[in-house]
Amino acid sequence: MLGDGGRAAARAIGDAIPIIRGSDRIEIVIITNERGKQYDIEGVDIFRHLARHGFKADVQRIPGGNIDVADALLSYAADSAADFMVMGGFGHSRVREFMLGGVTRSIFQSMTLPVLLSH
Repeated sequence: MLGDGGRAAARAIGDAIPIIRGSDRIEIVIITNERGKQYDIEGVDIFRHLARHGFKADVQRIPGGNIDVADALLSYAADSAADFMVMGGFGHSRVREFMLGGVTRSIFQSMTLPVLLSH
């Protein structure tokens, strides 16, 4: 299970390639919370990158709705029986992180599977 396609996610995937080499299934999971974004073709760059390295991956687009992104990711991981998550850690300023929280922090507080985090 992989992250959103941003710079931090791309770094995480590069770091994870030796670890995921024998994986049976790779899913690129995108949580769509923004209006209009649900029809963007996100995840294509990561999909192509993985294909160049010989991996077969599926892109899963999950509408976030009113649920927290971290909760949506962990819920999807549980529902799909994922056994490993790769994600890029994205840092915010301390004030913004305190007020808004952060997906990275939430994942680590509630993780239910091993997570490779790269920043």
